[in-house]
Amino acid sequence: MLRRDGRHHGNFSFKFALIGSADYYCRMTKTETVILESKTPEDYIDRSLKARLPPAAKAKLARHWMEATGYSKEDILRARNRHPYWKRKKMEGSAERTRRRLAAHDYSGGASVQWDQSLVAEFLSLSRKGPDGRYTQKDWQLAERFGATIPSIQYMRRKLSKVETLLGPRVSQAKMVEYLLRAESVLSRGKEAVEELKAGRKARTASARKAPVKKVPVKKASFKKASAKRAAPKGRVLAAKPGKASQKPKAVPKAAPKKPAKTRR
Repeated sequence: MLRRDGRHHGNFSFKFALIGSADYYCRMTKTETVILESKTPEDYIDRSLKARLPPAAKAKLARHWMEATGYSKEDILRARNRHPYWKRKKMEGSAERTRRRLAAHDYSGGASVQWDQSLVAEFLSLSRKGPDGRYTQKDWQLAERFGATIPSIQYMRRKLSKVETLLGPRVSQAKMVEYLLRAESVLSRGKEAVEELKAGRKARTASARKAPVKKVPVKKASFKKASAKRAAPKGRVLAAKPGKASQKPKAVPKAAPKKPAKTRR
């Protein structure tokens, strides 16, 4: 078997006897020997989980195993985090832990952050990654800086990841800010959707500037003189029958005066 530095260490039991105490090696149980014969960190974690040994004994075995194989503590921790048993352990009570964490780092005061151009530019400058590929600023630190919540920061970082995938590493900060101002649903549809939305807005703005403003003429109030009422004709006027409104009403003739009666002589 090859060590991580490329050297062959031969039989593990013999190598361990040379490194550790001969008395300790002779007093090791079969379970401890099986653990020390692990070839990879994943194998070591699996065998260590199956062994019913106290934590102190496992810690001592881990130190001797790392000295013999050349693996580091980080290698063991990485294998431990990937193991299905420890994944299930971490998930137990994760909902309650997440709830407490979100409540403890809620700096919004009940108001949502308006991510304008200046805030997005500042967020972009603070979202740098270290040599290990992780963000140098944690979610809660940015939440405190911008007066936001952890979900709000995670939303912006999801968008940042999509923008980096769409535009690549060699892109200006102004272009990054322009894309980060778009909704996550638009970014999910791809670069073409973002550019199409941008072109549509430009066209609408240009047409709105060129369109002439129609002036609506204002009607002047007309003041008509009231027509004089016609004088009513003399004599009585018969009312017109219904349906014959066009016929002129007939005037009723006046009664002739009565002659005086003759007297007899």
